[in-house]
Amino acid sequence: MVTYLTIVILVAFLAGYVLGKHCGWHKGYNKAQAVVPLEMRQQSLEQGRCVICEGLWTETRKCENYRRELDTL
Repeated sequence: MVTYLTIVILVAFLAGYVLGKHCGWHKGYNKAQAVVPLEMRQQSLEQGRCVICEGLWTETRKCENYRRELDTL
């Protein structure tokens, strides 16, 4: 009887661990989907070029490249 009770308790803890890990993974994935595009945009603005394609941004008619300050946006 004690053996069965121990097995049931271990299975319950294992099931709780697996479900918690699964839910945590989904929450983390959804949070990353929201944050990563913002961080990439911030990096692009700080560096003055596209992080993905490494292309420089031209902002004026004279084709001058300069860094944008995030505080002014």
